[in-house]
Amino acid sequence: MSMIQNLNAIKDNGIEEFIKAENEKWKCKSCGGVINVHKDICSTCGKQRNTESG
Repeated sequence: MSMIQNLNAIKDNGIEEFIKAENEKWKCKSCGGVINVHKDICSTCGKQRNTESG
């Protein structure tokens, strides 16, 4: 995660679009839970982000 990239995305697309994109980026594809950004593990089902299908 780059703070500069995040700020540029907000500047270019607005905060609403940034939040929508981040919510999708960190949503577990298996259960819809939230992926922990530091551990890459879903806080609901425990699956790792990089091993999810889809």
